[in-house]
Amino acid sequence: MPVPLKPDRLLLLYGTQTGQAEAIAKEIAEKVEAQGLKFEIHDLGKTEKKFNIERETCVVIVTSTTGDGDPPDTALKFFRRLKKKTLPDDYLTNLNYALLGLGDSNYTNFCNAGKTLDRRLEELGAKRFYPSGWGDDAVGLEVAVEPWMEGVIPALCEFLGHTYKSGLCSDKAAADEKTLNTMEKSNESDVSKNLENSEFLKNGQNTEENEDNLQKEPGNNFQKEISDVRTENGASGKLFPENEESECQVASLKTSVLPLCRETLTIPVLSPAYLSLEYLDTEMKDSNTDETAIQNGVPFPSAASSVTMATVLSSTAMTHPEALKKTISLRLSIEQDSAFDYQPGDSISVVCSNSEDEVTRILHRLGVVDKADRVCQFSIIPGTKKKNPTVPQYYPSATSLHHLLRTCVDLREPPKKAFIRVLAEYTTEEQERRRLQELCSKQGSSDYLHFIREAGVSVFDLLLTFTSCNPPVERLLEHLPRLQPRPYSVCSSPVAEPGVIEVAFNIVEIPSGDGRMFDRTGVCTGMLDRLTKVIQQSYVDQCLPSEIDISERVTSLKLSPMKIPIFARTNQHFRLPDDLTVPLILVGPGTGVAPFIGFLRHREALRAKMEDPAMYGDTWLFFGCRHKDKDFLYRRKLASFEENGILTRLCVCFSRDEQDSDEPRYVQDNIFRHAVELIPLIDKGAKIFVCGDAKNMAKDVNETVIKSLQEVKGLDVEEAKKQVMRLRLYKFYLEEVWT
Repeated sequence: MPVPLKPDRLLLLYGTQTGQAEAIAKEIAEKVEAQGLKFEIHDLGKTEKKFNIERETCVVIVTSTTGDGDPPDTALKFFRRLKKKTLPDDYLTNLNYALLGLGDSNYTNFCNAGKTLDRRLEELGAKRFYPSGWGDDAVGLEVAVEPWMEGVIPALCEFLGHTYKSGLCSDKAAADEKTLNTMEKSNESDVSKNLENSEFLKNGQNTEENEDNLQKEPGNNFQKEISDVRTENGASGKLFPENEESECQVASLKTSVLPLCRETLTIPVLSPAYLSLEYLDTEMKDSNTDETAIQNGVPFPSAASSVTMATVLSSTAMTHPEALKKTISLRLSIEQDSAFDYQPGDSISVVCSNSEDEVTRILHRLGVVDKADRVCQFSIIPGTKKKNPTVPQYYPSATSLHHLLRTCVDLREPPKKAFIRVLAEYTTEEQERRRLQELCSKQGSSDYLHFIREAGVSVFDLLLTFTSCNPPVERLLEHLPRLQPRPYSVCSSPVAEPGVIEVAFNIVEIPSGDGRMFDRTGVCTGMLDRLTKVIQQSYVDQCLPSEIDISERVTSLKLSPMKIPIFARTNQHFRLPDDLTVPLILVGPGTGVAPFIGFLRHREALRAKMEDPAMYGDTWLFFGCRHKDKDFLYRRKLASFEENGILTRLCVCFSRDEQDSDEPRYVQDNIFRHAVELIPLIDKGAKIFVCGDAKNMAKDVNETVIKSLQEVKGLDVEEAKKQVMRLRLYKFYLEEVWT
């Protein structure tokens, strides 16, 4: 029986792990809606509930890649359905599609989920109506994503037989000479109106009538907005004299250089406001401690396993005070009867909160500190032009602005161009307004990439830099992304130590400069560091011996146990083989050694139960750090593993210590030095595990394995590369890497 089709439906689908793909799909949805096209937008995880791909005729798909080239967790079912070998070659013969994959070229399997889906759709008979695109987070997603969106909308309209309206899509809109002349003649008038409107908003008035007025302001008409602030001396309304270049000398976050400072700009359409915020008379008291903030009312993220409140057992600095990076070993206890389940190679995700200091400063900058602890309620602005607006699901039903900024939204994520476009709308000083417009414009893409994304500039940095920018809190909350949990590799074993989880991580230190207006630490690592410092100070105050672990000290001090919410993050492939006779080659410099500590602890416990321990497979570990006496992590533990035979060989190197020129400085140097011994292990079926930095280390190790195959087996470079690709394909070469 033929499958009933849905020929009149346009479907926008996304597969997302952190929200990037979803945000881009929604941006496409806004552009599609502006064209007057009817559509539906769904998560790929809604397959068989909201859609059946075999019944569709026109879809646009945006999907990210996670893990070792895997699909997002919510999209696994969709991918598995299409992967079935029983599907006929004409299964999707009626489907026409456009696909955008998101990834990071620092990883070996760049955009693998999108590319795999693209190939499979084609194998099943689907046809592209627009070429597939690949967004690269290593250079900035916007570099590829924006041109792809610029082209897919007119292609979509053409395919559906719909007249494309170029003036409605920001990436296609441009001011013709007539429009520019009109704007220049009316510049003083427009600037005056914009200033009046900005002052009106600055005074805190945000009524429904005001929202209507905003929609009618010249500054909100895209065709009139594209180049209306080439002014000098504040809000004078005068154009820059052609012979005066003093304002355009040195590029920075706040200033641009020629030719950008004089260009006609193509900027995004202003996204419609949709959130309304009401403060009630009652107060919601939030504690100033990170511990309370992450335990009370936190909207836990959806996860494959349920969230568990883990008790902190100990927090130990593993590095010397003079080490470049501070590394912490955090040991947690979980209840034996909890639903938490993990294996070595998995990660835990920590539900984190923003720092109290940062939140307080933002509240002061926005002028709402007096309302911060009052219970607030959100609703949708009546008559908003936003498509299917909803209050974010991760906002608690009863919350305060202070609690919301602490636990629900990410204050550090560099703002997207659409967000900067909104900030420009609420900026009164004309040169500041112009610069914000440049940063979100098509012409200013390189400045956006350099001064916003690469510099890691946050929305708070922008508010501190552009002092005349005074947006309502609601407008910020419409664009601030969800605060995501942070994953950390587990370095413990449920067999060796049931009920205990250990992770190791570097405290991320981010200095001020390059547009960052203050020093900061990583959101989660900073939170964990602050948590342990609070208790450690209590120990100092009460003169307890430092060698007692946290659980004992808490008991001695009669303090409440410190708990943090975590959930398991299963790694599909980065797992130990069940067979202990399989040789292992482990490569983990720095904190990349963490999962391998878990591997070795696990194998030690299982080896003790082997009938013939002599059959235990060769196990090599390549570890590297800067200084032997400052950041050699797990030094004693690794030595004991080698002493009792759990490690066949421990190969270490120190990149910054003084040593002979022929001594290895990096893990890849040591791998090549031992190539003659390692290649036979690979031929015998050894599994290679690499963990750590994706940008340099992982690539260098890959190249060294290729070079080793050439050296030992006499292969040419192409054949050696093919052999490594086969190892990857059949999961004998596995990576857990990050940037």
